[in-house]
Amino acid sequence: MSVILKIFNGRRPWSYIRLGMAMSLSLAGGIDASARAPESIITTAPSNKLVKAASGTVVDETGEPLVGVAVLVKGTSIGVVTDLDGKFSITNAPEEASTLIFSFIGMKTQELAFQAGQEMKVVMQEDIFSIEEQVVIGYGTTRKSDLTGAVSSVSSKDFEKQPVTRVEDALQGRAAGVQVIKSSGVPGADVQIRIRGANSINGSNQPLVVIDGVIGADMRSINTNDVESMEVLKDASATAIYGSRGANGVILVTTKRGSGKTNVSLSAFTSVSTVSNKIDVLSPQEFGTIFDLPVIDGGTDYQEEYFQNGYANNVQLSISGKNDGVGYFISGNILDQSGVALNSDYKRYSLRANIDTELNDKLSLQLNMYGSSESTLNLVNGGSSSSPDERAGIVAVLGWDPTLPLRDENGNYNLLSSNGSGLINPIAERMESDLNASIGNINSNINLGYQITEHLKLSVIGGLIHRTQLIESYRGVPAGTVLSAPTASGSTSQATTLQNSNVLTWDKSFDKHNVKVTGLFEIQQFINKGFSAGSGQYTIPANFYSMDLGITPSVNASLAKSQIVSYMGRGEYNFDRKLFLTATLRTDRSSRFRPENQVGVFPSASAAYQFDNVLGEAIETLKLRAGYGETGNQAISPYSTYNTFQTGQDYPINGTTESRGLILGDIANPDLTWETTKQTNIGADITFLYGKFNMSINKYWKNTVDLLLNVPLPYYAGGGTVTRNVGEVFNGGWELNLQTHILNRKDFQWDVNVNYFYNNNEVKSLSDDQEEILFSPVGNVANTSGAYVLLREGMPMGQFYGATFLGTYKSGDTDGTPGSAKYLKDEEGNVVMGVIGNGSPRHNWAINNTMNYGKFDLNFLIRGVHGFDVMNFTRASISMSGGVQSLPTYGEYRNRWTAENQTDVPVSGDLIVNSTRFIEKGDFVRLSNLALGYTLGENNLFSNFRIYASVQNLFTLTSYEGYDPEASSLGAGNGAASFIDYGANPNSRTYTFGVNIGF
Repeated sequence: MSVILKIFNGRRPWSYIRLGMAMSLSLAGGIDASARAPESIITTAPSNKLVKAASGTVVDETGEPLVGVAVLVKGTSIGVVTDLDGKFSITNAPEEASTLIFSFIGMKTQELAFQAGQEMKVVMQEDIFSIEEQVVIGYGTTRKSDLTGAVSSVSSKDFEKQPVTRVEDALQGRAAGVQVIKSSGVPGADVQIRIRGANSINGSNQPLVVIDGVIGADMRSINTNDVESMEVLKDASATAIYGSRGANGVILVTTKRGSGKTNVSLSAFTSVSTVSNKIDVLSPQEFGTIFDLPVIDGGTDYQEEYFQNGYANNVQLSISGKNDGVGYFISGNILDQSGVALNSDYKRYSLRANIDTELNDKLSLQLNMYGSSESTLNLVNGGSSSSPDERAGIVAVLGWDPTLPLRDENGNYNLLSSNGSGLINPIAERMESDLNASIGNINSNINLGYQITEHLKLSVIGGLIHRTQLIESYRGVPAGTVLSAPTASGSTSQATTLQNSNVLTWDKSFDKHNVKVTGLFEIQQFINKGFSAGSGQYTIPANFYSMDLGITPSVNASLAKSQIVSYMGRGEYNFDRKLFLTATLRTDRSSRFRPENQVGVFPSASAAYQFDNVLGEAIETLKLRAGYGETGNQAISPYSTYNTFQTGQDYPINGTTESRGLILGDIANPDLTWETTKQTNIGADITFLYGKFNMSINKYWKNTVDLLLNVPLPYYAGGGTVTRNVGEVFNGGWELNLQTHILNRKDFQWDVNVNYFYNNNEVKSLSDDQEEILFSPVGNVANTSGAYVLLREGMPMGQFYGATFLGTYKSGDTDGTPGSAKYLKDEEGNVVMGVIGNGSPRHNWAINNTMNYGKFDLNFLIRGVHGFDVMNFTRASISMSGGVQSLPTYGEYRNRWTAENQTDVPVSGDLIVNSTRFIEKGDFVRLSNLALGYTLGENNLFSNFRIYASVQNLFTLTSYEGYDPEASSLGAGNGAASFIDYGANPNSRTYTFGVNIGF
């Protein structure tokens, strides 16, 4: 017998309680606090049996009565629900009844001894880490408790009280095994994300991003307020479902949907950003005194001129709800942000509409539409550079002649100086730079679901990602060492991804057995078009739109198409919610390879077993997991398996007049195939100390084989490189995540989330005839002794290569000039070159605290990165004599070597930039966010009103002498090298004030 009771409860939005042979509770809106719940629903015991009674009160941990708690006599269908005072009474339980079951959604179910004739007091404990939470796993969902792979979840609740403008920021420090590096503080800059280390040497190491089922979206364009949750698939048993694109991990982003009554939400904040520290350079007076130069009009602090206060304004408006069977979430966002660097800004306008409806009892429809328009000003190389000329930008700002004023007596820029940096005045170059990028994004999909039978469902997804980019560049004062005429250039690109996914799911339970089978057929097509043009130098005053007036105009166009056709099968089985098995097989056919090598097969399998009430109730659940899988990486561009030719190479065929020509470009390798990553994972999930703590531990071993590596060719074969499937990279480590509810009192709650991640990276092998590779990822740097980054078998990727600095030669030394730089040399007097630093971090950790006291809330995130070095080319550039820097400006030069003060700061000699002198420890601990809010609560005008203030990057503890140990001059996808600071843009300290209003 089943009886359904609708409860209107003013404390919690529980709406239905169903008592009988089975019992469940579900959420709903429309709460009426004035309605009173009946005291009991009783299924009468047979009249020919003796009965007994029990009564009592049910409260939460603060002592507040709980309304609507289901109380069931175990082994029967006899039950009641508590009234508004939390009281219950059972009067007809059978004589043999021995146990009562108390259950309430959001609370831990309890079984207590039947106490006949006594007044019971039952204290329900909040189920802080509900194992029934649904998580997205790709092409479907599952209970969190049913997971067999390594998956981290980040909910909007984890960051909704912080002023986060980038989705990547919301991930930072909140998912174990995920390293989010903001290598540039420029608004709109790329963000580096690594999941369990870098796998590929040539290819990108950024993870795959899937938004509402559409593969390959750009996280930068997403409005953070639209995000409901993010799942990070880390081990191969989880990522293998995405086959050839899952090697770097997968981030699944689910956006918000509408439910319940109509809700209008308005969020707005404004912020001010500043550079958190300045680099110590010589003042104009010090520089003039040391080098005997006149200081004109007091000189100029060029660092002060270059950096400014940055401002941001963010407004978000959304409306959501569900009426007449149609759910809707509609939002709009405006972000206007200026950078701390002179003449830079970023703007984004976005609009989203998510619609859900049941067309009939079998057919459902989901429609997700998102569009954004972005614009950037003077964003160079995705934010990794501060100028198109690596020597300029911040490097030139710090190294330019401080004795000169910015402008001369006529108001014109002082453009050149023979002292300090030999580059063009960096402030003039920046102010006369007009690099505009306009980016349009469309990310839309439609999902039709058809319930064929009770257990069989078909989902058909059609997705579109369309991205256009227009870049307009005019440089009135080009960077360089000599004055040159203005130039202009421009480009436009269009990238379109079309996706069709067809998912068939069969899900059925048999007693204690549950079986779920998922099949997939999917096609993705990629079309990329590009066009670019340049003016060459202008001979008359002009602008971007007069490009045809340049002396040597040029044009170029490109087209690339590729396609992936995929089949996937996944089977999931669990027995009695204790034994869990998952197996996946995916095949991908990529047109980027030749027909005989196009198909990649990517299997995975995982298992888990859950133990309940281990060591009594001290450990409530212990789940052990193990899995193995293979994923791939097609780390080449279309047509890479074919010989190519380069255009724009003119040649005087008749000996006098140049004709348009071609030269041989890339050398083809028709045998190229997939990079493959093989990963093993073991883990455990533990809930202990009566639900106060939830811990997840993972240990992993990951080998990437058949690397798509550029291998040098001998000079007799024409030199250059050819791409081959050779080499192996290993990543191994472990990760820990601990969630705890430290305090849960009536007026004070305190939650803490701790995660730790250790990763060991190693190059196992390169090509057959190659044990090491040397390269220069940020280009040639003045006074480097050859290439400065090393890949060597048996060592981590991104090792720094150079000389060992021993200080200076002192008076009386016979093997060198006193005051000059001294380096380790061999017996023949040659400088010894070797590994001098490690650019790959080993340790990452974060502690996220959330506190609530009455109407106040406090959140702070502390994180640390350890075990890595930074190659500080910025400091090197302003310390040396030579290259474009004729005189040093770094403050260290105050303590230079003299006969009376024989320090280790050289004044002359062969200064080698890639040496231990400029290798610094990059370890840091940073207070990434501190936010304090106050909630007024519901009133006649608002359903919610919260004001808050926050600070990002309030302090950083580090020994690094540059602006920011996290800043890097390398692109986000780079894996073979990491932390090189060559004019890198620092992250700023940001003060924010905002308001969240609900109607």
